[in-house]
Amino acid sequence: MARPAKKGLDYFPFDVNFFSDRKIKRVKARYGTKGIAVYIYIVCEIYRSGYYIEYNDDLVLDISDELNISEDATTQIIDFLLSRSLFNDKLAKSDKVLTAESVQRRFQEAKKGSKREVEVEARYWLLEAENTDNFIKVRHNKSFSENNSSFSEKNPSKSEKNSTKESKENKSKVNKNILSAKPEPLQSAYMDFIEMRNKIKKPLTDKALQLVVSKVERLSDNIDTQIAIINQSVEHCWQTVYPLKEEVNNNADVKGADKSERYRGGINL
Repeated sequence: MARPAKKGLDYFPFDVNFFSDRKIKRVKARYGTKGIAVYIYIVCEIYRSGYYIEYNDDLVLDISDELNISEDATTQIIDFLLSRSLFNDKLAKSDKVLTAESVQRRFQEAKKGSKREVEVEARYWLLEAENTDNFIKVRHNKSFSENNSSFSEKNPSKSEKNSTKESKENKSKVNKNILSAKPEPLQSAYMDFIEMRNKIKKPLTDKALQLVVSKVERLSDNIDTQIAIINQSVEHCWQTVYPLKEEVNNNADVKGADKSERYRGGINL
């Protein structure tokens, strides 16, 4: 049995003039090393799977968690990368994927040593025909939904009801599994957070919910504090969770008091 072709790359060429690129300079000027880190992280994730990556909440949460950058800052950096054409803005908006011509040129170059043809999706492939090597086979497949549009049109009410029902059942099952070990008051707080995210049209995926739960547990191991942290995000319609404002202010006051005591102590001596 033939071994399946590897879609992604184990490594990719890195230009020694990377930091001399005007676009990269603009990113560094605006967001410092965090902006550069986000760009390189996304490029690595793209090549891990092929020549593009899905742009969704999971990606933002992964970047935020791995690089210790807030979700809002991560989103702002990605928007800036798109505005500077480091990734294709059109595809990001229409298909929710991140890729770029430069990314695909490096991908094509890295795949030249492969003895097999490499299939790519026409709607995601940005290189012109004259710039695409012969071993790259551009596929023009229609999606399953397009091929079966007549069926869904004939039975809209049934398909919509089934999809809505399945979505609710799956969502309920997933949330229950992730939160089943939590005390009931904490489960209720998480459900309020999930409902809030749905209302602001930023629904949580399975991975996103797991990351939020992990972050809450890192912030505090006290159940009442965890509930307060979640409720704080619900109140302010935040997409993620942060330390309680009261604790941040108290810590600042304590540090100030310690500094003052040390100062007075020094004078007394």
